[in-house]
Amino acid sequence: MTKRVNRRLFHTALAFAAVCALTVPSMTIRADKTAEAGEGTQTALAAVQEETPGTEQPQDTAAVTLTTVPEEDSESFVLQLQSIRDIQQTQLEQVQTQIRTLTQLQETAVIDAAQLQLLGQLQTLEQVQLEQIAQTDTQLQAFADLMTAEEELAEGPEIIFVGDSRFVQMHNAVGGSDYVWIAKSSQGYKWFASEAVPQIDAVVGRGTKILINLGVNDVANVNAYAELVNKKAAEWTQKGATVYYASVNPVENGQYITKSMVNTFNKKLQARLSPQIHWIDSFSYLQGTGYTLTDGLHYSKGTSKTLYKYYLSALGRV
Repeated sequence: MTKRVNRRLFHTALAFAAVCALTVPSMTIRADKTAEAGEGTQTALAAVQEETPGTEQPQDTAAVTLTTVPEEDSESFVLQLQSIRDIQQTQLEQVQTQIRTLTQLQETAVIDAAQLQLLGQLQTLEQVQLEQIAQTDTQLQAFADLMTAEEELAEGPEIIFVGDSRFVQMHNAVGGSDYVWIAKSSQGYKWFASEAVPQIDAVVGRGTKILINLGVNDVANVNAYAELVNKKAAEWTQKGATVYYASVNPVENGQYITKSMVNTFNKKLQARLSPQIHWIDSFSYLQGTGYTLTDGLHYSKGTSKTLYKYYLSALGRV
C-alpha cells in the first residue's frame, strides 16, 4: 500500500461520510404527560422530521542539494472528517433520546400502535447511525495510520533529474540549481541500471519527484527500460516519491538514430510503463515550439533552458 496520503482517497471518504451524515433524518419527539389523582393520563406526542443543515467542505556530475518539501493538507482532511463524525454522534444522541422517551411511554402502558411503530423505526435508524459512525471511525483510523506512515518516511530531495548527455548540457545551461542531477554523457540502459538507480535509491524520499529521460543512445532497449523503471517506480513510490518519464526528444536523421526510431521508442515505452508513472511528452512540446540542434543530437543552450522550464512546469514547480 502506498504510504503517501492520497488526496483523492481523502476527498472520496469525506464525500461518503458527508452523505451518511446529511441524509439521515433527525426525528424530534415532544411528549407532555399530566397525571392527577382520580384523573386519566393524557399524552400528546408529535414526530417531526428535521433536515440537518449541510456542512461546508469547506558537467557529467552535479551537486546534490536536499530541499524541504511543502507539507500536504492531509491534517485538514482529517479535521473535516472528524467534524462529520461529530455530526453523526449528535444525530445518534438525538435519536437515542427519542427512543428513551417512547420506551418510557411503553413501560407506562400509554403508547398506542402508531407510537409503537415509530419506536421500531427509530431503533432501526439508531442501528444505521451506529454503522455509519463505525465506518467513519474506520476511515479516521486508516487516515491516521497513513499520516503516521508518511511522517516516518525520510524526506528526499525535491527533484531528481536522470538522463544522458542532454541532461548534462541542460544542467550546465541552467547553472546551479537546488535539485539533484544524475546524468552522464553517452549512456543508456546499462548505466541506468548499474549506476543511476543505486544513486537514486540512496537519496529518494518523501516528496521527491524523479524525472527520467533516457533512450536516445539505445532505443533498442525499450523493453528493458520499461521493465526496470516499472519495478523501481513501485519501490520509489513506496518511499513517498512520484516518478515521471520524459519522452526522448527530436533528433536529426543520422546514421545511428532517426526521428522515426525516436517516435517508435516513445510509443512503445509509454504503452509499457505502469499507470503510476507520469508520461511527459516533451517531444511534442519541442515540435510545437521549435528547437535548435547543434550537432543533430544535442540542443543549443537556449533550447535546453526552454526545455528545463517546461519540465519544471510539468512537475508543478513553475
